[in-house]
Amino acid sequence: MPAARTVFLGPNNAGKSTILEALDWLLYSGLGRPRPSPSEIDYFERNPGLGFSIEAVIGDLPGEFIADVREYLEGWKSEGEELVPEPDGDGIESAIRVRVRGTEDFDVLHEFAKEEAAGARFAPRHRSAIGWVFDGRTRDPVRQLGFYQGGLLERVFGGVDLDPAVATLKDALSQGAASVNADDAVSSVLAELADELRPLGLLQADELPQFEVGAVSARELLQALRLALPGPDVQIPVFRQGRGAQRLLLVAILLRLAQASGRPAIGGFEEPEEALEPLRQTQMARMLSRIADDRGQIFVVTHSPEIARAFSIEDIVLLQERAAGADARVLRKTLSVPVRQKYERWLDRAVVRALFSRVPLLVEGPGDRAVIETFWQALTPRLKKPEEGDEQTDDAETSPLRPAEQLGVDIVNCEGAGEMPMMARLLTEAGKTVVAWVEQDVPSTIEDLRGQGNYAALVLHDDAADRQNLEAALARSASMPALTKALDALATSRSYSWEKQRDYLVSTAEGITQEEREAMKRAASIGELFAALDEGEARTLITQALAAKSVAPFEMKGARQGRIVAETIVELDGVPEPFGRALAGLVAWIENGGPMGEEISMGT
Repeated sequence: MPAARTVFLGPNNAGKSTILEALDWLLYSGLGRPRPSPSEIDYFERNPGLGFSIEAVIGDLPGEFIADVREYLEGWKSEGEELVPEPDGDGIESAIRVRVRGTEDFDVLHEFAKEEAAGARFAPRHRSAIGWVFDGRTRDPVRQLGFYQGGLLERVFGGVDLDPAVATLKDALSQGAASVNADDAVSSVLAELADELRPLGLLQADELPQFEVGAVSARELLQALRLALPGPDVQIPVFRQGRGAQRLLLVAILLRLAQASGRPAIGGFEEPEEALEPLRQTQMARMLSRIADDRGQIFVVTHSPEIARAFSIEDIVLLQERAAGADARVLRKTLSVPVRQKYERWLDRAVVRALFSRVPLLVEGPGDRAVIETFWQALTPRLKKPEEGDEQTDDAETSPLRPAEQLGVDIVNCEGAGEMPMMARLLTEAGKTVVAWVEQDVPSTIEDLRGQGNYAALVLHDDAADRQNLEAALARSASMPALTKALDALATSRSYSWEKQRDYLVSTAEGITQEEREAMKRAASIGELFAALDEGEARTLITQALAAKSVAPFEMKGARQGRIVAETIVELDGVPEPFGRALAGLVAWIENGGPMGEEISMGT
């Protein structure tokens, strides 16, 4: 049975919106907004001959509703989540099982599904008592916020006597008609018309035709009104408000109606983040949660990390693209206790990003993510035709690779190598194809990943002593001109003077002679400073400078710094061979179906 809050995540064509539409077919009373008749598209394989059937068990029923449907009641046993024949007994809650069927003739039949009910009708009055509210992404908020029979505004004012206000409006219209008749331009035309009508015997000599207000019903008058919100200087009608403001207003009214009904509501909301900035998206999610806080139930379909982050990990259901419903992952059921305890609330950005991806690629920090993203983009096909004379290659390490987004890969910053094993466990239990790009200088992380087996593939840095992490791999695989320019760009981006850059490098250098140190102090540029050392010493110094743990001219722990270094190297060298080799191996592994337990090395 779904929880009080259910958030559906998954790629396009996974069936998220279809679930909400199915609930709307089942629970919508038919009063108010139009519900189109089914077409062949609503049937499995577009074959109406197969029919369709949507069934649900509904509990927490109002007392008066129970009295009305007593003969159709069954029981719901929370322990074991099973339906039992009778609504009485310890730990058993009264419930009804209802169904909507689509026939081959495109008729829609609502009925109680209990066998003894013999197809008794699940009537609109029954469905109205359920408290279903639905805000589909394709619904028009402006249409729903107009005065029409069964519409939201009519329901909002359902307990208000509008007759006095409508009578006043009619009087005002009558007075307005008199003003129209008195207008010079209008009266002139009416006089000319009178000249034509008198010979016909329709008017006496001194008579004129007049405008008057016709028999306008209260509903027609209300439909002429439109809701407006105050602007800086004037009223702005809802239909001219932004789509996001319209959506917020619509949901606020839906929530008010649900609360005013006095019964727990069941709400379905499709992509409530539409046209809302991140803070408003969070506000929207909090609004929706109020339904569940008031003993109701909500179903949310979203592509927004901000919406997802406002819920618990246990509220999330993951759907797979074009997969059967049995492949859905209800995380409150599939996650182990340690994972639920760690990620129960609130979901941080890394977790949510990983849950949205098909193949999460876990990396240690923001610098790793920026470097790998930059190198991968540099290896993807350019959006232009190759020109005559362009060199062709079959080398897997230099040939264009499919883009990460095309493969469903999202690079996820774990904010530390120590977080990788638990993140990998969460995502594996959630049914994700997990890849971890791990540095060799954190052997405990590699041991945990291998020992727990919560990964589909590992990408490992070279195990050579001087190439075991990101900074060392860059310092040993890029050319000295590229590294020199990258360090200069880093220091410039932080506004370090050359004197401070030089002093830092001189103080960081280890294992060099006094003569080399003095030559470094005389250098007027980074290039001259590195020229004072042999290449091996220079690359060691670059590794130390890039890997600094405190704020320093050349450290690249942040995403911006990682991108500066990677883009500079690509500009002068292209993608370094070890990174190109690893990325080519990763893409080939994904394209081959991603066999479990694969290990891809950046080494030769």
